[in-house]
Amino acid sequence: MDTESLERAFADALSVFTGDGTYDAFYEFFDDDALLVNEDIPFILDKAAYQDHMGFLNENMDTLEWVIRQPNYQVFGDTGLVSAELTVRGKPKSQGFRQRHSVLTAVCYWDGDKWRGANLHTSTLLAHIYHMSPG
Repeated sequence: MDTESLERAFADALSVFTGDGTYDAFYEFFDDDALLVNEDIPFILDKAAYQDHMGFLNENMDTLEWVIRQPNYQVFGDTGLVSAELTVRGKPKSQGFRQRHSVLTAVCYWDGDKWRGANLHTSTLLAHIYHMSPG
C-alpha cells in the first residue's frame, strides 16, 4: 500500500479512456457498492447505472477520451485518494467535437492484495465550457 501501487492500479483501470484498456478492467476496479458521478449527468449513480450510462455513450459517440493532468495520489492507512484535472473529449456520432474541462476525484481502499475504487467523481468546470460545445 503506497502511492506508486495506487497510481498503477488507477492508471490501469482508467486506461480504457487514456489508452488501450478495457471497460471490463475499469468496472472490475470499482467495488460493486461504489458510487460514481459522471460530468455528463447530474445524478449519483451506482455501478450498474454508471455502466448503463457508459453503454449509452459508447453507442452514441465515435470517440471518447480522458486527458488526465496533474494527478495527485495520497495514501492514508488503507485509503487512497486521487485528484486530477481532467478533460473529457470526444466526437458524438450526430454532432461536432465536444470537450469538457473537469475535475476528477476518487476514493480507493486497499482490499487485502489490491486497490479498489469506492467512489469516482468527475465534474465540469462550467466556466470553461459555457456555450462552447456545438449542439
